[in-house]
Formats: sequence, C-alpha cells, structure tokens
Amino acid sequence: MNALKRIAALILVLAMTAALAACGGKSVSSIDAQALANELMEKVDFVDELNQISPEMVSKLYGIDNAEEAYVYMGSGATAEEVAVFKFADEQAAKDGLAKAEQRIASQKDSFANYIPEEVARLDNAVIKQSGEYLAVCVSEGSTAAEIISRYM
Repeated sequence: MNALKRIAALILVLAMTAALAACGGKSVSSIDAQALANELMEKVDFVDELNQISPEMVSKLYGIDNAEEAYVYMGSGATAEEVAVFKFADEQAAKDGLAKAEQRIASQKDSFANYIPEEVARLDNAVIKQSGEYLAVCVSEGSTAAEIISRYM
C-alpha cells in the first residue's frame, strides 16, 4: 500500500509540474507579427511620422533579407524612432536577426551622436526582443513599446 501512495504522489507531482510548465511561458507560435507592428504604430507616441519601408530598404538598413514577414516603419531621419517586427523560419534565424538589429541600433547611436545627440538617449532605451522565431525592435520615448511587446513575447 505504501508503494501505491508513493506512485500516486509521484504522478501527482509530475502532473502539477507539467501544468505549471505549460502556464509559465507564452506560446510564441501564436504571435501575429503584423498585429504587433500595428499595435506599436497605433499606441506608441512617436514625434516623427513613421512610414513602412520597402523590403530592399529593410535589407539595406538591417541586413535582414531572410525574414518570412517584415513590418518595418521609419521616420524622416529627424528622430531615431522606428518600429520593426520580423517573423523568421526558425529560432536560429531570429537569433541571427537579433544580432543584426543590435548592430543597427549601435550604428544609429554612432550616427546620431554627431548628427542629433539628443536622439542617443532614445536609442539607449530601444526595445529589442527576440522570442522563438520572432524579433521586435522599437525606438521610442517612454515604456509603452516595452509593455506592448511583452504582451506578445
């Protein structure tokens, strides 16, 4: 009888562990990249007017040309503000994209340091997050972008 209680307790512990693991993380497979980009564009207060750029410009600016989906918005250059949301084929491609996004922000810091130094603070607070096969970047004021992205990823 004692062995049965131990087995039942072990099964209960395993079931609870599995249930907690299922609740612990967000499922990145269900992210709608376009919806995330749209929400960032609608709810984040930007100083500049951001417009979607072409895939050729995305490749030139980010060095990313292998994304399955790319929603990238940039301003006039008067500010460093931008939004970029990517969906890649797999997590490794997204990690490679993350490195390129980090390089992009570092390059922007160098450019704006001499051009419009006030924008460097905005770039220092850029939100860059990769989760699964998704990558999101937002350069803006305040914490709204981080809050929105954290709900998705």
